[in-house]
Amino acid sequence: MKSPKRTLWIAGVLVSLVLSVAAWVYTAPSRGRLSARFDVWRGHYIVLAYGLPSPWRPEYGQLLRERYGIEIHTVGLCIVSETLRSYADSYNAVSPAAANRKFGHDVFKECAEVASKNWELRRARLAKE
Repeated sequence: MKSPKRTLWIAGVLVSLVLSVAAWVYTAPSRGRLSARFDVWRGHYIVLAYGLPSPWRPEYGQLLRERYGIEIHTVGLCIVSETLRSYADSYNAVSPAAANRKFGHDVFKECAEVASKNWELRRARLAKE
């Protein structure tokens, strides 16, 4: 009688593990929005970035941090899982919108334009040399 109980216990643990992993994957959008709301509530404005970064991303991140206290966290580069992408996209649907409401204008567009323009000027200057 001891063996069937042990088998059932092991099967139960395995099923629980599989269900937990499935729940983690399918709740990524909800977890992303909830995490962003919590961070905004604490006054932390963060953007989750993934994909190949633009050449001006370091300056863009520096401008956001210095001017508005907004952080960029890179969560992945070229290869990103669907779960992580879903989490980051849901997070970014909340946090940047809240930052723009707080500051009264699109701070991300402003900083991207400045960083891009500065990068183009540096590139043109180097091409002349």
